Amino acid sequence: MSIRPFGLVCVLTFALSDASVAAQENKSRAIEHTIASLPQSLYFVVPPRQPVARKRGGLVVVLPGGDGSRDFLPWVENGLFAQTPADCAGVLVTSVKWTPEQKVIWPTDESRVEGMKYTTEEYVRAVLADAAKTQPFDPSRTVVVAWSSSGPAVYPMMATKNAPFARAYIAMSVFPKDVDFAPAKGRRFLLDQSPDDDVTGFSHVRDAFAALTKAGAVVRLSTYDGGHGWKGDALQRLRGGIEWLLSTEPAPKPVWPVPKEPKKAPAYGGKLDNLLANGGFEKGMSGWRFVEASKHLAARTVKDDVREGKQALHLKKQGGGDVDVVTQTIELPEGATTLVAKAMVKGKGASNAWIKVWLHDNADQPANKDPDLVHLTGDAEWQALEMSWPTAGCVRAVLQILMVGDGEVWVDDVVLAVVK
Repeated sequence: MSIRPFGLVCVLTFALSDASVAAQENKSRAIEHTIASLPQSLYFVVPPRQPVARKRGGLVVVLPGGDGSRDFLPWVENGLFAQTPADCAGVLVTSVKWTPEQKVIWPTDESRVEGMKYTTEEYVRAVLADAAKTQPFDPSRTVVVAWSSSGPAVYPMMATKNAPFARAYIAMSVFPKDVDFAPAKGRRFLLDQSPDDDVTGFSHVRDAFAALTKAGAVVRLSTYDGGHGWKGDALQRLRGGIEWLLSTEPAPKPVWPVPKEPKKAPAYGGKLDNLLANGGFEKGMSGWRFVEASKHLAARTVKDDVREGKQALHLKKQGGGDVDVVTQTIELPEGATTLVAKAMVKGKGASNAWIKVWLHDNADQPANKDPDLVHLTGDAEWQALEMSWPTAGCVRAVLQILMVGDGEVWVDDVVLAVVK
């Protein structure tokens, strides 16, 4: 059975910060709009907090991540827009769901979906023209904010010759590499990404930074801890990022996070330094991402049946359905020649379960054709697994624990380590 790495478009998620949750309780000032010529269009305008008489203010336009729906309005209005200059109006554009099965949240001309009647870029341009009728703004002070699912639509939009924006704040997003960014010369970008992100790996922001700076864009890097979502001091990062985008200040030199290095480069078969966070599940599910596609899987840590330490992961699926996954992504340190994977597993009535390790190259494509650490079926007592792969040309690794069919699986002491 061949299972490719999970598609990013399907699992892009959004997490609110604690500060933004509290901010949602304020009364909304947002005004709802539609565009007659664009079926299913819907956007909201939030007037500036302190408009300047007889002067056009700035405009911050948000294409929300996740499902792109109006559900993001409370946080965007009371959290994100509160970080913009007081004379800036805000616009939240909502995505259109053309079919119930639609996977691409913000379709473009290059990522068309069934039934679509206009692209995201056409939609955004129409919103800007329509919003200007009731909320005139200074075109030189416009910023677009995108994250997660909306990023792949905003990158190519910023690369058009007559782009609707010259400034973009793009967070935790997939970077489309098949775009000519030459027209982005002189435009300003802030790229916000967590090195811990296992939904959109950190290699995306490295690639985006390299391509945009090569094209002559002005690019600032922002990083934070905690993984995918608006984690940490998200509102402060937004405030500082938008302020910088609206300025003419040069971009500071990027400070790149250093991938976790082995304490000592071991010989193969020696003691290995685990690059995974919480590989023994001693801290519950911390560090791992759980995608329950089937709605029939229970994932928890247990103390009554372990192989190492005090806890192990227990997965139990009843009722079939789509493939469920517990996963973690690591960046590979420079100079690594071999990736070693180890784990302890046990099965009970497992109809189809796997542990896979995928290596990805600079084009974000799988580089190993034999990712299977184990394929579990039926019953199996605790067993030790170990496998290795050459890492030449690879930049990251993804470990997946997959439950395809029903049954129970226990996993403990999972290790990903490199040998130099």
